Amino acid sequence: MILAGNEQIKSLTAAMISKGREPHSLIITGEHGQGRKTAAKYIAAAMLCESGTGVPCESCRTCRMIKDGVHPDFMVLKANDNGNYPVDDIRAVVADAVVAPNEGRVKVYLIPDFDKSKVTGEQVQNILLKLIEEPPDHVVMILTADSREAFLQTILSRTVCLGVSPCSKEECISYIGSLEKYEYSDIAQAVDSLGGNIGSCIDFLEKGLIYNAVSKARQVAAALLSGSEYELLKALTECDGAKGLLRMTLVQLCLIIRDSAVSSFGGELIGCASHTSQELSRKYGRARSEKLYRIISEHIARLDRSCSKLLVINSLCAELSAI
Repeated sequence: MILAGNEQIKSLTAAMISKGREPHSLIITGEHGQGRKTAAKYIAAAMLCESGTGVPCESCRTCRMIKDGVHPDFMVLKANDNGNYPVDDIRAVVADAVVAPNEGRVKVYLIPDFDKSKVTGEQVQNILLKLIEEPPDHVVMILTADSREAFLQTILSRTVCLGVSPCSKEECISYIGSLEKYEYSDIAQAVDSLGGNIGSCIDFLEKGLIYNAVSKARQVAAALLSGSEYELLKALTECDGAKGLLRMTLVQLCLIIRDSAVSSFGGELIGCASHTSQELSRKYGRARSEKLYRIISEHIARLDRSCSKLLVINSLCAELSAI
C-alpha cells in the first residue's frame, strides 16, 4: 500500500506497531485529495501485514487483499447519497465489534469523510462513543474528515489524531508518473495548478469536478482583475449546476485571493493562478485582498449551511464588486 510523502505518519505507525502500542481509535484529517483514505488503508495494512514490521510489505496475501478491498477484517463503511451514515449501519458496527477477527489479529473499521455526515454526525459519534471508550482488544476504529472540528470533544479526547499533508511537487509528479496513464506535460500542468495534492491532481487530469472548478475560479479572478461585474456574475452563475462545483470553485478562488494577499511580502503562492494573484495584489493591495478572502470564506460557510446557491451567488457578486 503506497502512501506518497507523509513520512511522519509512516514512521509513527511503524514505531507504534513494532512496540505493540497501536491505538484502538484514530482520526485522520486533511484536505480532500491529500490521501486521508489512502493513509487509513496504509495503517490498516501495516497492522494486518504478515511481515509484522509495522510497514506494509505490499506483497503478502493480506496486503494484496487490502489493496483490492476484499480483506474480511478491513471494513469500509459507506455513506448514503446525502453523505450521511445511517444510524442502523453504525449500530451494526458496534454489534459486530465483539466478534473475533476472521483472519488477522485485529479488525479495522474505516468511516471516511465523516465531516460530510452533517445530519447524523453527532448521533453517530454518540453511538460509537462506548466502543471507542472501551474497545475490544482486537478492534481498531479509523475516522477521516477535513478537520478535527467535525468531532465531539469526547471523541477527540479518546483518539490519536493524525494529519495528512500534501506531497512536494516532485513527489506528486513522481507518483502520478508511476501510474503510467498521463503525459508528463499534463501532469506538470496539474501539479502547477494544484500543488502536491495527488487526489486533486488526478481528478484534474481526468477532467473531473476540480478541473472545472479551477477553470471557473480563474474566470472569476480574471473578472475581478478587469472589474467587469457582468463577467463576474456570469462566471459564478455558471457554477450553479453540478453538485459541489460552486463550493469547490470558491475554495480555489480563496486560494487565488490568499496568494494575492501574501505575494506583496514574498509569501509562497499555492493557488491555481499565480500570475493573476500577483496582478490582483497590485490592484487591491494586501488589506483589500484580505477583505476579499474573508468575504469568499463567509459565502462558503453559507453554502455549508445549505443556503440557496443563487442567493449566495448574487450576494457574493454584490460584495465582491463593492470592494
